This record gives sequence, C-alpha cells and structure tokens, in this order.
Amino acid sequence: METRPTIMLSRKGVAWWRSGHPWIYRDDLLPGQTASPGEIVGVQDNHGRFLGQAFYSATSRLALRFLTTAAEPIDAAFWEARLQQALAYRRRVVHDSTAYRLIYAEADGFPGLIVDNYDGHLVMQVHHAGFSRCLPELLPLCHRLLPVKSITLRNDSEVRRLEGLPLEVQTIFGSVPENLTIQEGPLQFRVDLLKGQKTGLFLDQRENRQAAAAWAQGEVLDCFSYQGGFALHAARGARRVTAVEASAFSLQMAQENARLNGLDNIDWVQTNCFDFLKSAVNAGRQYDLIILDPPAFAKSRADRPAAVKGYRDLNRRAFQLLRPGGVLVTNSCSYNLPLNAFLDLLRQAAQEAHRSARLIECRGAARDHPALLALPESAYLKCVLAMVSSGSQVP
Repeated sequence: METRPTIMLSRKGVAWWRSGHPWIYRDDLLPGQTASPGEIVGVQDNHGRFLGQAFYSATSRLALRFLTTAAEPIDAAFWEARLQQALAYRRRVVHDSTAYRLIYAEADGFPGLIVDNYDGHLVMQVHHAGFSRCLPELLPLCHRLLPVKSITLRNDSEVRRLEGLPLEVQTIFGSVPENLTIQEGPLQFRVDLLKGQKTGLFLDQRENRQAAAAWAQGEVLDCFSYQGGFALHAARGARRVTAVEASAFSLQMAQENARLNGLDNIDWVQTNCFDFLKSAVNAGRQYDLIILDPPAFAKSRADRPAAVKGYRDLNRRAFQLLRPGGVLVTNSCSYNLPLNAFLDLLRQAAQEAHRSARLIECRGAARDHPALLALPESAYLKCVLAMVSSGSQVP
C-alpha cells in the first residue's frame, strides 16, 4: 500500500468509529491535521493504531468518509471489485425496469457517489472531491462492465457547496436523447436527464408506485405528482385520477407520459397542493385512494418542528378526504424525521381529522437503494399505507 497522509482521531472520534458509522466529523479529529481536498488518507486512533482509509474533506464539517478498514491498495482493482458487487446485487433485485440505481454511495462502498442507469445512459452525482479524483479510474470500468451509451455528470446538488465544489451539469461521454424513454413495470416514462429533478426520475419510489397501484380504484388523488409516476400507475386501476403538481415543466412531462401510455382518465391540475387539499375539504370532495409524495420538509434538525406541522396538516386533510375503506399512501423523504416520528404525526393527523385508520404497511426506498445499517442517513425514505376504517368517525 502506498504511503498516505495520516489523520488521527480523538477519543470521541474513535468511539464513533467503533459504532461502524462511516463518517467522522471534524470535531472528532485531533487538532492541527490536514490533507488535500478529496485525498485518501490513513486513519489512526489517538495512540497511532491503524483504523482504516478514508476520503478527506478540507471544507465540510464531515471530515472523513471511510473507504475501508483494511490496509489494502485503493486502485482500479479495488473499485472493480466493488462495482462488480454492485452490479451483481442489482441483477438480483431489479426486475421489469430499464432504469435503476447502480451505485448508492456508502451503501455500495462508493462514499459520496451516486450512479443511476437509465437504459445504458449513466447519470452520476459526485458529492465529494474524492470521487472527482477517482473518476479516471472508475469510468473505464463502467465501459468495460456495462453497455454504456452516455455518461452525464449531474453535479448540481447543493451539497457540493459544502465541499467547495462547483455546481455543473455536463455530458462527458456519448449523447443523451432528447426523448429518452424507460420501462417501469407495465408503463413507459420519458425522462429528462439534464433538467429533471435528482437524476431525471425519482427511482427510489419505483416499487412504491406499483405497491400503491394495487389499491387503486374509484376516485384517486395524487398530490406532488411530479412527472406522474404514482398517477399513471394508479390510473390503470382507477376510474379517475386527479394529479396535482405546482411545476408547469413537471406537469407537461407527466401529460406526455400519460399520452405515451394511452391513459386518458387523469385530470392534471397545476396548483399548490396545500391549497388544493384545503379547497377539496371545503368542497366536501371524497376519494378512494390518496397519494402524498411531498419534497423533504426537514433538511436539517432545525427544520423538524415546522416539518412536523407541514406533514401533519397535509395528512390531516388527506384523512378528511378519504371515504370509509379508502387508502392513504403517504411519504416522507426527510431523514431528520424518522419513521417512529412520522407514524406519530400520522396518528395525530388521523385523530384531528376524526378518523380511525389501520396501518397496512411501512415501506422504504426500492431495493436498488439498500440502506447501510451503520448509516441511518441512508434509510431516508418512508412510505406508509393506511386504511380509513369503515364507520371511522371518531370524537
């Protein structure tokens, strides 16, 4: 193994390292230590004992992202073994879809790197300077192990600012079709890899979209519809779907997706979802299935009180709008709002709506987004299915 700069942890940092969490914060380093941005460093405890190797950040509060606890070379062979493992896992868990997450950062042993595969068009998000330095080793491996049609860097996430990295979007290999179409179960979706949210589509909800569709009947309401993922799947079993989305661009994409699949039983509404729900309650509307998939309300711990209020208000109105026997599919992608807290606010929302509800299922992200047990931040998505009981009016 080549000689690398060494970073030593404080006693508190060593205790955190023993928990298995792959991140070490700057406050947990012994003072006066530094390395180049994104450099791979050796990590030692406060007595000089070897603990592993990690990417170093020169600017972020998150100072170290562990790569391995072994004294092994980190070279092309190292990355090839991890990419092979990631590919083998996706071959086991991805079915009936031509779009999936190929690399999920720390959960696949690639700290700070996201790679989504849209039918051979790879979209990468590099959140850390370390992988900006390692891409020359990784890209040839992708070409060798995958049928790559294009590679696009969607480096426009705000988290890059914490690492002192520029925001940019660029295609570095091949070309991206203007109307790229992918398959998701029985449906097709057009995606925009250059301007769409995340890497083009919310792939983490792929399995939840199909799980929600199993409950679709009668009148369905889909709020925060984005490009129509939940709405289109639900429309195959519903009499009528109302899809609400504030973004004109997203709504246009959703309507194109509906036409692509020959679905004409969807009413598209461009407005604020909070306003729509409030008006629907006042109008006495009723639905058999309601889907809520809002953006993250709690991006930090400081946001949590306001986020809880926002989620509770949304879900209270949804419970009010459900017919007896109706199903609520409600989501939160806020890591700072854990599942137990989400379930608690749903209980409060049902109580405030004077509804009795049964918990059907708690789901997470699709299986191509495996959560690392030692990194609870990777288990961010919560998808809860609840049914309003018949005769559910309660005090």
